[in-house]
Amino acid sequence: MFINALHGQSLALTKAIRDVPGVGAADAITGDYDVVASVQAADLPELREIMAGVQAIDGVLKTTTCMVLAD
Repeated sequence: MFINALHGQSLALTKAIRDVPGVGAADAITGDYDVVASVQAADLPELREIMAGVQAIDGVLKTTTCMVLAD
């Protein structure tokens, strides 16, 4: 999951995102996005819950989710 943050919020958001159930890792990055998070969900309803948890954090402007289709 790629996350866009309010200006100056990426480091604080990274810590908050790591606390969302289902998030395995989150790191501040450079480029078009501010944070990248690795999430793992058993099904789409669980993925929606994880996405909602991240999107509910103050300072999150936008998320972009990309699914891995095969290992």
